[in-house]
Amino acid sequence: MAYGLLGLRNQMEGEALQGLGDLAGQQRQNKALEDQMDQADRQQKMQAVGTGAGLGMMAGMQAGSVGGPMGAAIGAGVGFLASELF
Repeated sequence: MAYGLLGLRNQMEGEALQGLGDLAGQQRQNKALEDQMDQADRQQKMQAVGTGAGLGMMAGMQAGSVGGPMGAAIGAGVGFLASELF
């Protein structure tokens, strides 16, 4: 009878440890996916800033020789704000 209880105890310990191992694996996978989502968010923001800067520079160049760089700065700001809002 004692052997049966010891065997059951060992089996339950093994299953508990396996469950903890599975949980740790899921947490690592979740962390990796969160990191990928953060990276994609940063890339999207930088793309919006670059697009805004390009559009601002094009619009500023039509306003005059000084308008290009100023338009790029304004466009970059607008692109950044748009990426934060949307």
